Amino acid sequence: MAFVLGVIAANAQMWIGGGLGAQIKKNYTEFSITPEVGCVLSNHWHVGLGANYSFSQEKGTDLLGNDVITNVNKLFLQPYVRYVLTIIDAKFVLFFDLCGDFGLIDASGWAATLRPGISWMATKHWTAAFSFSTVQYDHGLYGNDNAFKLNFDLAVPQIRIYYTF
Repeated sequence: MAFVLGVIAANAQMWIGGGLGAQIKKNYTEFSITPEVGCVLSNHWHVGLGANYSFSQEKGTDLLGNDVITNVNKLFLQPYVRYVLTIIDAKFVLFFDLCGDFGLIDASGWAATLRPGISWMATKHWTAAFSFSTVQYDHGLYGNDNAFKLNFDLAVPQIRIYYTF
C-alpha cells in the first residue's frame, strides 16, 4: 500500500496553500487559518488534506448584567476530494469539493460538506480558489443538533491560494 501511494505521489502534481479568514460583527470576532496540501490524481479528480484553526471571541452579558467575554480555540481536520467539472479558457476551473470536517480541539462531532467553487490559474504555479456557498450535513460539530444546512453568503467567500509544484 505504501508503495502504491509513493508511486501516485511521485507522478502526481502536488500543491500547498490555504487561506486566512475573519468574521467581525458587533459582539463576535473570529479569525482562522487553513493550511492545505493536495495532489492531482487525474484531469477530474484531486485529493487534499487541510486543517482549520480558529479563534473566536464573543462578548455578552450574564443574568446579573455583568460583561462576559468567551474565547474559543478550535481545530478541525479537513480531508476532501475535488471533482473538476470543466476548464474554461485554460485559466478558470469549475469544481465541487466534498469535504469531511472532524473536530479535534474544543470541537466534537463531524460534518460532511459539498462546496462548489471556481479557481483562477494566475500562472503555472499560482492558483486562487473561491467558494461562497455550502451544503452541509452537521453531526454536532457546528451546532447542537444533527441537521442539513445551506449557506449561500456572497459577503463571506472562502478564498484560498495554492502553489503547485
